[in-house]
Amino acid sequence: MNNSQTSAKKCWRIFLWAFPSRIHPLRVIPAKRTPIRRVQESAAEPGSRRCRRFLRPCVAMTAAMATFSLPVIPLIPGTASAAQQGSLLTDAGTVDDTDYIQQLLNNPQNGVVDLPYRPSSAPFIIRPGLTIPRGEVINGHGTTLKVKDNYGDYRAILTAPATTDLSGLKITGIVFDQNASGNPISTSNCSSSCLSSTSPRFVLALLSGTGITITQDMFINTNNTNTVVTGSSTRDVTLSYSTFSTVNTPWHDHSSVYTSGTNTVIYGNTFNGNASLAAAIEVHGDKANIQNNTINDYYRGTNIVASNTTFSNNTVYRAANVIDLWSTVAPGLHDVTIAQNRIQLDLAHWAQVMKSLGRAMPERQYTQFVIYDAVSTYPFTRISIQNNTSIPLQ
Repeated sequence: MNNSQTSAKKCWRIFLWAFPSRIHPLRVIPAKRTPIRRVQESAAEPGSRRCRRFLRPCVAMTAAMATFSLPVIPLIPGTASAAQQGSLLTDAGTVDDTDYIQQLLNNPQNGVVDLPYRPSSAPFIIRPGLTIPRGEVINGHGTTLKVKDNYGDYRAILTAPATTDLSGLKITGIVFDQNASGNPISTSNCSSSCLSSTSPRFVLALLSGTGITITQDMFINTNNTNTVVTGSSTRDVTLSYSTFSTVNTPWHDHSSVYTSGTNTVIYGNTFNGNASLAAAIEVHGDKANIQNNTINDYYRGTNIVASNTTFSNNTVYRAANVIDLWSTVAPGLHDVTIAQNRIQLDLAHWAQVMKSLGRAMPERQYTQFVIYDAVSTYPFTRISIQNNTSIPLQ
């Protein structure tokens, strides 16, 4: 064998060692290997460095082949075995994966849980009631969690006991599929609301902790009382750059985001109501900052019950009422700023929706940009409404 053949053979062995995922797309890689995100984003540079260390001629080969990226399912120590993870590939979207996902949540690596990639076409099938044991980073990599068919009512898909401190929790990159069509809400008890207070079908219920972040997630096919709920014992919660899509059939009380606590930021999200007789956002507690969100086809944009709140630079389409101010907590609602929003009222659209539900439109005073709710029992103080513009109907 000549020198060039020997060099090529050595280079191939080094490449297999440096980039096993490029050759074995279904191979289970031990935890000490480079995480999947790093392999995909920076594989060429580390691989080339390794090759230069051993054999300079293989640099070009490594750089060329490192451009190929195939999916890898990482093995998390102490959780599912290699055989179990292999079965996840062949049974994707057909088996109950709840125990597997709960094991991952229970066993973070250096405070981080990495959920494997799963598209919406082959989701992890789960039962609601997954528990977050502590404040941790939960990284989805395009991970779809879908509620199994015909599960019925429940409290929440992902939650923690009220006594659990979730400080530092971050949930990102996950598609939560509530599977509304596969879990229709019963109409047998709809005299007041079709969902009870004990079975509201929340997606996330996060009740206690500081510095909680929910970002770049998707909440699809939802039908519930609230999609994301934060409790009064939370502080410095940020909900950003996420997408919400809901239906509201049969009719029941709903807000896609319902927050309490102090210093809540709701920023850069997209809400698609699909003609929901509901609100996109409802804020309680104190000091809420609602900015740069896009809200489409909800009857109401936001219920504001929290004092020291700013609602600014949002865009609201096809609403009957954009802001409902509630002064129900002593000493009354105060220091609320509503500024520089773009809003569109479409009362004809909502008259049709209400008619289809056997309801009449409210009086004109309740279908305005901003209303002061009639149930308010305390005064309104320092409410500023300025520099908002209307979006013409097409």
